[in-house]
Amino acid sequence: MQRFFYLLLLLASFYSTTGLSQTEFRLGIEVRDKYTKRSLVPIISVLAANSEAELKGQMVNDWYVVQVKPGIQYQVFVALEQYKTYRQTHTFEPSTAPVNGIYPFVIDLESVNPPKTFAVANSENAGQTILIIDKKQRAVVQKAIITVKDNRTGQFIPVKKNPNVGGSWLAELKETEQYTLEVSAPDYETYQETVKIKAGEGLEIPLTRIPKQELKFLAVDAATNKPIAAQFKISDETKESYTGTTNTEGSLFNPTVIVQKQLYSLVVSANGYRRHESKLAVNAELPAGQATQIIKLSKVDVVLKIKILEEQTALPITANVRVIDQTDKRPVLNVKGTPNGQAATPLNPDHRYVVEAEAKGFMPYQQALEKSLPILGENSELTIKLAKIGDTYLNLSAVNAATGQRIAATFKITASLTEQTTELKGTASPTPLKHKISEPDVYHVETVAPGYVSLKHDIDAEEMAVGQVFNYQAQLTPDAAKPAAVPTQFFAFKVLDANTRRAIPYLRFKISNLANQKAVPAKIRASDVRANLQIGQNYLAEIEANGYEKISMRIETAEWVKRGALLTNVALIPVKKIVAPRGKPVVNDKIFDNIKAGQSLTIEDNVYFDQSSYILRSEAHNQLNRLATIMAKNPAIHIEIVGHTDNIGDPRLNQILSEQRSKVIANYLANQGVNEANITHRGEGQTKPIAPNDSEENRQRNRRVQFLVR
Repeated sequence: MQRFFYLLLLLASFYSTTGLSQTEFRLGIEVRDKYTKRSLVPIISVLAANSEAELKGQMVNDWYVVQVKPGIQYQVFVALEQYKTYRQTHTFEPSTAPVNGIYPFVIDLESVNPPKTFAVANSENAGQTILIIDKKQRAVVQKAIITVKDNRTGQFIPVKKNPNVGGSWLAELKETEQYTLEVSAPDYETYQETVKIKAGEGLEIPLTRIPKQELKFLAVDAATNKPIAAQFKISDETKESYTGTTNTEGSLFNPTVIVQKQLYSLVVSANGYRRHESKLAVNAELPAGQATQIIKLSKVDVVLKIKILEEQTALPITANVRVIDQTDKRPVLNVKGTPNGQAATPLNPDHRYVVEAEAKGFMPYQQALEKSLPILGENSELTIKLAKIGDTYLNLSAVNAATGQRIAATFKITASLTEQTTELKGTASPTPLKHKISEPDVYHVETVAPGYVSLKHDIDAEEMAVGQVFNYQAQLTPDAAKPAAVPTQFFAFKVLDANTRRAIPYLRFKISNLANQKAVPAKIRASDVRANLQIGQNYLAEIEANGYEKISMRIETAEWVKRGALLTNVALIPVKKIVAPRGKPVVNDKIFDNIKAGQSLTIEDNVYFDQSSYILRSEAHNQLNRLATIMAKNPAIHIEIVGHTDNIGDPRLNQILSEQRSKVIANYLANQGVNEANITHRGEGQTKPIAPNDSEENRQRNRRVQFLVR
């Protein structure tokens, strides 16, 4: 108790009476409950009479302090929820004794629903001293609301500020009674206890500060790692919610959230990107200066709508249209005879495409999509205008003289008379480049391609006929003396235990080139693996270790370099000690027998792939052969193939694995004679499970393929 009263005396020593100002003086407005006399923290406005300008004020303890002049009328407004609004005109005079240089002024607010019973203290300075302190820092808590209730009578006991000791309160309490004391303050946990006083002793109430943590988030493009404008929302199942945004300049979303055992939900969205949803644990205070959490968002697929029009009349043309993905040289759209000159296909905005169109009696079209549409929106339209064959054109292409394979080459065309040179860059597409010849002349054509001997050729177009087409195919010989340099890149892998996330020693890591099946040397050190791979080549990595399930992983080097995926974490699943003998999966070969064109139907099966593999099981061949036969007999049937995985391993790798699985089935059906235009495919990774990933049986259900029949 001596320490307690010493603290009171120490606090009281800070207060001294100041001299009265001749003009302005500091007025402290304290607002209390009319019945319980407990302090309130409302909204306060003070305006000079006949003025719309509000006086500037600040909170000092529980007083709203403003500078006023004596003899002038002021309008005072006080508003607080569940209380009647206070509107009065006052003239203030420094008549009372100041407290620490501030002249007090008390306003009693009347509650909308006043209590039926209440007690009022009889003496202005009498009562028990109550001191509110921070439990950890032992500092006085100034902004507190105290409620004292007599447990026997149910009456509320008035609590008022101690005018002699700052940061303390007074209440008239009896030694013979028990009271329920409730204290609340901003950023502190509410205190509620039953107390009984002793003669000559004050009450020291320690408040526990609510633990909070400042977090930092940044949204970036998953492919480029550049900041993007995104919307963040953190919420829990009760009432806590925090929102904010980031921009392309790299601004952070840094909310200060309450530390709690309950998980928060984090939702991040951005225009043109897939929505990110995850759980966020904030169950312990983190050290200051923690790292920013990076949220990588992937772009959603966009839809490209193509219109084929006649250049002269702008009327639709029935044409053959192809859209080729430059990543794997595979057509994502191949339509013969477009209805009404229109076609559409979904595209990955991170990939590059070439669009080709041809129609009888018209010059063919070939153009990189990025030149026609530099930026792809969610719905992009490309209008292709084909010119009738009436002008004179030069068609150019290049092939390997030994194999006849098409080559991406550059053509330099120089007119003899004008010496004007035109340079055209071609691709390995079957559609030739076209160059319009405006004047009769002899044209010198030089064809250049990396790794080949350049070739020169003259085309005589001195006598041109209307609509004539000169075709030239350059037969290029590989340059043995200067072989084309093949770029390489080191790829690193870290193999971890899927359960403990610890490194796995004694690995067996094999990488093979899928083109020639040759093994590639890899440097293995503990659980870290490095391999130098050729860009543009595809490889198969097989990873295994004693006591773990074997994993096969396809490495598409060009795509991985584009995404910046030069370091990959690989998770191996421990093999269970007791494993029941596994029988062959039951395959329903007749699962597709009743599908019909125009029917909206979803069929799911999980018999196609083993875990972490995209190699098609032989058990599924009969089922897919039956589907191919049905689609061949019913060309109006369209099927979208969607691959899914479990949640074991890196989500990015699972996304790639699901895409590869759907692509493998699409290729299998195409090889069985199904029209490629009737098949689309995509992968959803681990984002749409149909069972919790808590057992091998449920994970096997999630490793499934979905057929959407339309």
